[in-house]
Amino acid sequence: MIIIHGHFYQPPREDPWLETILPEPSAAPYRHWNERIAYECYEPNALLGNYTWISFDFGPTLLDWLRRRRPHVYGAVIEADKIGRERWGHGNAIAHPYYHAILPLLDRKDKEVLVEWGIKHFERHFERYPEGMWLPEMAVDVETLEVLAQYDIKFTILTQRQIKGGGPGGPYEVLLPSGRKILVFVRDEALSDKIAFGGPDELPKAMEAAPRDGVTLVALDGETFGHHKKGEERVLATATAKYGAYMANLGHAADRIKPLGVVEIVPGTSWSCPHGLGRWTRDCGCGGPAPWRQPLREAINWLNDAVDEAFERWSNSRGVDGWMLLKKYVEVLLGKRAEDFAREAAPSIPPRELLGMLEMERAKLAANTSDAWFFARLGLEAGISVKWAVRALELLGDRDALDKFTEMLKDVKGEPAGNAAALIPTLRGPVVVASIALASTVSGYSVEELGPYQISLNGTKVRVVDRRTLEIWELDYSEFGVPVLRAVNQEATR
Repeated sequence: MIIIHGHFYQPPREDPWLETILPEPSAAPYRHWNERIAYECYEPNALLGNYTWISFDFGPTLLDWLRRRRPHVYGAVIEADKIGRERWGHGNAIAHPYYHAILPLLDRKDKEVLVEWGIKHFERHFERYPEGMWLPEMAVDVETLEVLAQYDIKFTILTQRQIKGGGPGGPYEVLLPSGRKILVFVRDEALSDKIAFGGPDELPKAMEAAPRDGVTLVALDGETFGHHKKGEERVLATATAKYGAYMANLGHAADRIKPLGVVEIVPGTSWSCPHGLGRWTRDCGCGGPAPWRQPLREAINWLNDAVDEAFERWSNSRGVDGWMLLKKYVEVLLGKRAEDFAREAAPSIPPRELLGMLEMERAKLAANTSDAWFFARLGLEAGISVKWAVRALELLGDRDALDKFTEMLKDVKGEPAGNAAALIPTLRGPVVVASIALASTVSGYSVEELGPYQISLNGTKVRVVDRRTLEIWELDYSEFGVPVLRAVNQEATR
């Protein structure tokens, strides 16, 4: 059987304070890259019905954006999973950790949070428990597979150089130190790369030549179909119409084919870097010279430690299992009112305090998004990581820590930014919100909400409430038009 798996993903492009995507000029003529790739890839594949024939994963933050901004595409993705269940007895979708972080570079607690959030997100949208989960960049180590198995994930996908003892196809079993096991499907590396980077005839040739018994697995970026390769979405539609009788999805194959044997993984490897995990830790040569990668990794590792140490101290001081509360916090990410969550989850803790600490951890996790290191340039994608890191440190409320992090970023040098500290926005959060609100009144209309902020105006004073943390700010523009920002009470900022 032939299985085509498309990995559809974009980093969390939303501004960490406004929770909306600001203009990205490099995506012109579109406002930002989500819009551009939706036009070139996500929408045409939905219209052609391609999602109904392939196995796929959608990064949770991308799927949320599609639900809000391209509901017809979102609906096609959800419907395609149902069609897969009708056709093959198993849905086409597999899950994805909530953020696209390199899991082997995180500690186990972070792995568990991202996997659990990804599972809960999947259940909310696809109304079933996921059978499989995509690993960001296919980055793998034994502990990562242990976490997947702990959460009853049946299978994942790896590429050929990541295993010992098997070939393309599968499924194979991986026996884990805990006594658990997990299945892995192995992408046909040469075939997948030919289709991803070759001419438009590669996919039809592969479909024609693929053996009808066993599994031929093609796994590649879903954006190949229309964004990276113009017109490839039509090639896919034509191929599935002709060879659909020989196709299946991963869940069907895991159910119908007995494991072909036991394989060992090669830990600390990925599908997009031949140097193990070098692309996200050092100047390994991928994409061109990038000497800034290592110091940026060191800065984010420092952030992770600083935030986690503060979180552990806070948890101990309050006598709560902070990590369990963080896992439950996905309820807020899925739409529950933050105040309701706080009062139900930990009624003895002031809601502002609890929500601030959980949002701090969420921002830390988002700062580890892999795209920051993927390209040789120090630009848009690295800026996503830097902004989320600054957001985490603001919520930590330690000015010295923020200053130290900013100094570390000045040593992260690369083009076009010059250094990573230049990626920190000068104005952010409530100051920007209040300025927009005040400017809007001059134009003759009022803004009462902007992203997660609620806004009220009284003359030259603007009151801003962050619905995520319940922090309250007042900005006064009465003195020479310069905004003076203060928290309404100290509890708001801990």
